[in-house]
Amino acid sequence: MKRELLTEIEDIERDSAGKLSFAFRDFQTGETLLYKASEPCKTASIIKLPLLVHIALLVEEGEVSWDEKISLTEIEKVGGAGVLTQMTAGLTLSLRDICILMTIISDNTATNMLIERFGVTGCNERMRKLGLPLTTLFRKSYSPDIPESIEWGFGRTTAEEIMTLLILLEEGKIGNSRTRETIFEILAAQNYHDGIPRFLPSGWRYAGKTGAIDFVRNDVGIVTAPNQNRYALSIFCQDIPIVLWTPENPGLLAIAKVAKSVLSTYLDN
Repeated sequence: MKRELLTEIEDIERDSAGKLSFAFRDFQTGETLLYKASEPCKTASIIKLPLLVHIALLVEEGEVSWDEKISLTEIEKVGGAGVLTQMTAGLTLSLRDICILMTIISDNTATNMLIERFGVTGCNERMRKLGLPLTTLFRKSYSPDIPESIEWGFGRTTAEEIMTLLILLEEGKIGNSRTRETIFEILAAQNYHDGIPRFLPSGWRYAGKTGAIDFVRNDVGIVTAPNQNRYALSIFCQDIPIVLWTPENPGLLAIAKVAKSVLSTYLDN
């Protein structure tokens, strides 16, 4: 990494008062940038991306169908992000619709419906087969911790491992073209744009997944320039010293600034 960019990233980290880590890939040149990218992080809702990938591959493998119907139950309703807590128990949705809710508005109840249906073991085994040794979904959202999750909460990963997952998708090394198209279509509908896409110029597109808990902000995804060049970004800000649930959260600002800094030489494309 060029010294001037490293200095800029260190300044952004200092201003956030948290701990930054990130990974970047330019798909045109293969250039990769890493900053503390192997340090384990709390995923918050980023772990929903591996779960989405696992389910999409189960559909491709014929184990399930996107049209499978799953019914909402009172027991799966939990707080945090989402709308399903406001819906009536017994509501039936397709597997695809539940995955969309889990991803684009990070609906925790939708996530718990999926974990109830598929468990955590299959997702974690899938990540190991894909070469991601640390990426782990531990439990349902807002459920009691198990011994392994006490330090991490919902899930654990690294910036580099999530970038690896994005690279495998982008380079056609996971699933067939239809599966990858479905995954990227869902990611492209992401509702939260206060992180990676925040300072990107008009004409740039973002497809990604966000994650947030009190002292954590994360954002990962693929950004596409107007000339169709594509880049992977995986940015994590941990141990933020304040709880602030607004777009001015210092972790979100740090993520947006890192994305702008790393992509600065491409922004005129």
